[in-house]
Amino acid sequence: MKAMVLGDTHGDVSYLRQALAIFEKERLDRLYLTGDLLPESVRMLDFLSGKIVAVSGNCDNYCQTEEYANFPMPLVNYTGINGKTVAITHGHLYDAYSIPVDYDILILGHSHVSSIASYRDRLLLNPGSLAQPRDGIHSYMIMDEKSVRLYDIVKGILVRKVDF
Repeated sequence: MKAMVLGDTHGDVSYLRQALAIFEKERLDRLYLTGDLLPESVRMLDFLSGKIVAVSGNCDNYCQTEEYANFPMPLVNYTGINGKTVAITHGHLYDAYSIPVDYDILILGHSHVSSIASYRDRLLLNPGSLAQPRDGIHSYMIMDEKSVRLYDIVKGILVRKVDF
């Protein structure tokens, strides 16, 4: 199983269009979304609703994005990969220290800064922001049973790979 991880598009459909082209070209199975999508992005994603595991971000709540979605957008969502529990949340309410669920991998957004880190034998991922990066990388991640890879969508390059 291979999944794309992205978030914080803030309605910028130009970068999202590029990410979706990669999603289709790579024939990925799932799309994990960390929120702050806004209605414009959600409308563009609806055709993939059966493949999406998403959460609401603070801007989604403000813009009532969930009204436009044909897929659930709770504050915390769960999935699995290779026998590991994956928890997804935006990061404005919960973080690695406060999320009220057990997980092996935690995917967060909100900061607009991409990162791959460990915390107490757990993996913490943040795909950064496609549209408004604060670290200068218009980024997304590809995750499979063995590794997670961070890519710069503008430069078309692999930025970092971590095996797990």
